[in-house]
Amino acid sequence: MSDPLPKYWQSLAERAGDPGALAQTQDEFAEPLPVGVAATPPDASSRRDFFKVMGLSAAAAMVACQRAPVQQIIPYVARPDEVTPGLALWYASTCNGCIARCGLLLKTRDGRPIKVEGNDEHPVSRGGVCAVGQASVLSLYDASRARYPTRGATRVSWTDLDADVTQALRKAAEAGKGIRVVLPWHLGPTAEAAVKRFLTAYPTARTVRDEALGELSAIADAHRVTHGVRAVPDYRFDKAAVIASFGADFLGTWVSPVAFTRQYAESRDAARRRTMSRHFQVEPVMTLTGAAADRRFVVAPSDVALVLADLVRRLAVKAGREVPGLASLPPPALDEASRAELADTLWAQRQDALVVAGGDDVATQVLANTANALLGNEGHAVSLADGTALDADALSLGTLLTELRAGSVGAVLFMGVNPVYSDPRGAELAALLKDVPLTLSTSDRRDETAVHVGLHAPESTALESWGDAEVRRGVVSLRQPAVAPLHETRSGVESLLQWAGAPQPHYDFLRARWEAEVFPRASGLGQGFIAFWDDALRRGVVTLGAAAAEAPAFREEGLAKALAGVARHAAEWELVLYPTVALRDGAPANNAWLQEVADPITKVTWGNPACIAPARAKALGLKDGDVVQVRAGSTTLSVPVLVQAGTHPSVIAVAVGYGRTQAGRVADGVGVNGYPLSAVVDGRARRTVPGVTVQATGEQQPLALTQTHHRLEGRPHVREAELAAFLANPRAGNEVHAGHGGGGHSLSLWSGHEYKGHRWALAVDLSACTGCSACVVSCQAENNIPSVGRDEVLRRRDMHWMRIDRYYQGDEANPQVVHQPMMCQHCENAPCETVCPVLATVHSSEGLNQQVYNRCVGTRYCANNCPTKVRRFNWFDYEHAEPLERMVLNPDVVVRSRGVMEKCSMCVQRIQESKAAANREGRPLRDGDIQTACQQSCPAKAIHFGDVNDPDSQVARLAKDGRAFRLLEELNIGSSITYLTKIRNTGSGSGT
Repeated sequence: MSDPLPKYWQSLAERAGDPGALAQTQDEFAEPLPVGVAATPPDASSRRDFFKVMGLSAAAAMVACQRAPVQQIIPYVARPDEVTPGLALWYASTCNGCIARCGLLLKTRDGRPIKVEGNDEHPVSRGGVCAVGQASVLSLYDASRARYPTRGATRVSWTDLDADVTQALRKAAEAGKGIRVVLPWHLGPTAEAAVKRFLTAYPTARTVRDEALGELSAIADAHRVTHGVRAVPDYRFDKAAVIASFGADFLGTWVSPVAFTRQYAESRDAARRRTMSRHFQVEPVMTLTGAAADRRFVVAPSDVALVLADLVRRLAVKAGREVPGLASLPPPALDEASRAELADTLWAQRQDALVVAGGDDVATQVLANTANALLGNEGHAVSLADGTALDADALSLGTLLTELRAGSVGAVLFMGVNPVYSDPRGAELAALLKDVPLTLSTSDRRDETAVHVGLHAPESTALESWGDAEVRRGVVSLRQPAVAPLHETRSGVESLLQWAGAPQPHYDFLRARWEAEVFPRASGLGQGFIAFWDDALRRGVVTLGAAAAEAPAFREEGLAKALAGVARHAAEWELVLYPTVALRDGAPANNAWLQEVADPITKVTWGNPACIAPARAKALGLKDGDVVQVRAGSTTLSVPVLVQAGTHPSVIAVAVGYGRTQAGRVADGVGVNGYPLSAVVDGRARRTVPGVTVQATGEQQPLALTQTHHRLEGRPHVREAELAAFLANPRAGNEVHAGHGGGGHSLSLWSGHEYKGHRWALAVDLSACTGCSACVVSCQAENNIPSVGRDEVLRRRDMHWMRIDRYYQGDEANPQVVHQPMMCQHCENAPCETVCPVLATVHSSEGLNQQVYNRCVGTRYCANNCPTKVRRFNWFDYEHAEPLERMVLNPDVVVRSRGVMEKCSMCVQRIQESKAAANREGRPLRDGDIQTACQQSCPAKAIHFGDVNDPDSQVARLAKDGRAFRLLEELNIGSSITYLTKIRNTGSGSGT
């Protein structure tokens, strides 16, 4: 009889059954060995090993008896009126971590920000926060930030710097020399107003827009071709019944992943909607979005546009129209049946279908616009009228370089950009800047660009400054500081106004603009501006009831010219440079939380290996950690290899954002900088480069991987079902299979626990979880979890209290993926509790498995006995290098000392805080009063927490759902964490 359960695997070695690789996973804390040094066989013994084992208990007890670090308590002499020691203050604000500008709530204790949460009132992000947003609070206390303005390497006052800048700008303008302000996209309406005021003050001034990843400008330039406006539309994945993504990682890094993740999860809530959207993904490299897709097609990078062109051709035939520029394009290397299925499925839904494209190729974006126009989804699944217009007059970096070569530029101001690092022409730019009379950067540190300019005017971080954003038409959010600037910095808006001869505090300029431009758009409020402003500050966002603008019509005039560059590149290797969910373009690279969080797909920390396909690795004899040289043009990069399932055989993929040299002590020297390998085509930097060469060096570099640290020995730990099967049977994919551990048993040596009050539990919906890892960083921020660094991760000593396990199933060339958040299961019959010799791990009266730190002597018996491997041992006291960095610590959670075990507490401090609040208000706890850190940050709302003893609570209802299952039921550990079966909509009609 065939095995009815699918086989899941974490690594290619596990799938192949490699005995050597599997044996390595048995040693939980293996020490990495130098290359060429053989490991001691596990059955070999020595005198030294004997004494190591015999001395374990004594050594652990000695470590645990060390005195904890002494901390001083400094009382208030004069307490501020608004500050109550021990109670948090919250500020509504707007994230500045990427272009998405999500709504935030900033938690401060005693005047210092310690935690970021999502703003539930923001109608776009709706309470979600990504990993970068969560980590922004650590970046505030970064010891590598610039602390004062400088001229060269010499400290100067702001007065002297302003005088130098103003004088140089006047000279440039009087001489007719160009003044160029290099800016990112999406500064915010008020910042853009300050830029306009600066441009008005200097007639020779122009803006140059720089975007390291290039996707936003490509989308905007494509809409200028197809609709006559340079804008980015508002995409609505919650209104799409069919989604076709061509290389767009919209759940990970594309445009607005937090908002899109929430929309996507809602469109795929099969239990509530009794249907779910169907998702096709066409891509060359496995992405977070591709991992979630129902149908994923692996194609070469140069074939992505051809598959999209073929789709447009088929949709045009169905619509009875002809699209110019498609007749000469070659057919894509994707089978006819798949192409037909894609077109037919989209056409069947028409306006309820959505096509999106990633990458920095304008022609590919033009094809996506054309497909949406043929489907007629404007105003429904995609809306240009509700989108964001971009600077139509901005110059490109290529144009700036041409002007610099000609000597026609008298001043270059870099405002929040770092093109010397992120552009392949960075070295040339740095050299050309030497001949410009005025060069200045406002970066928050002396980064790779700032070290090549004459003046550095450091900008305050987003948590220290004012600002605003409008990411969807009519949705305007405020950014307010949670703390005064920690250093001698100021906002870029104030600097521009000062240099324009109209000095004004950022707050005053922002408030005046809101009174003049935003308040008149807020019709029917029945309140004056002061009340409107105060309410906007309190809520962080306002929704304006303005009439919808009319979207410009699609036009075909420029299609043929725009599509002329679409072609197949017959190359042995094609390089793909891609961003990660943690480091994005590299701006937050000096943040240790982001460096250490495992990439959701590769599971790599502290570095960026080159991903290649398993088949190609076998053909070349390459394995994980083998160093290769990647050559593109005249640039060569040495990088270790990671054999990554789901990668096209012609692709070598390298993450950008690493290889920093001037970011700070955390990021400098970590990984390699892939940006110099980019190609420059028609003046634009392109991150897909055909015709690169790859050559093995014979060297080895170990990879700090986390995925293979923990194994569940082949047990059925994740469960899946097809939509049709689920609709027919709510327990589809979750039935009891004899011999496979389902069903469990009730025999136990435990007498059981009686819960007369609350019994806390979690539920995790695997259908909603995308693996984005925002919860991991949120947990780290909330619970004072240290970052241990690359060497300790190599030793499997990572300290995260929760992890996201990634499992594959099927063909290594294109597997299906399931993500499973894993934290302490708070077992009813906890194996850890039975083996602790000092009763340091105990069961609470409310169902929590608790860790008593001052009892723990660090024997690690509990970790050995934990079947899910979620307990962590403190090997060291992880000290902060700078006292300022300790300000991020949460005072509600003790900082653990070396030699003790720690693990997820279900945020017991939040439980107690909510209990106290309910008691003060004289009411019982309500379902939803308590949110764990992982739950609160999740963009998909995949995690639910509550009292399972309350039959009306959501977690109690989910625990009884047909999709509900628990880990290792055959062991009768009685997990308090409920998982819900993952539902797919592949169209096969059968269950898994």
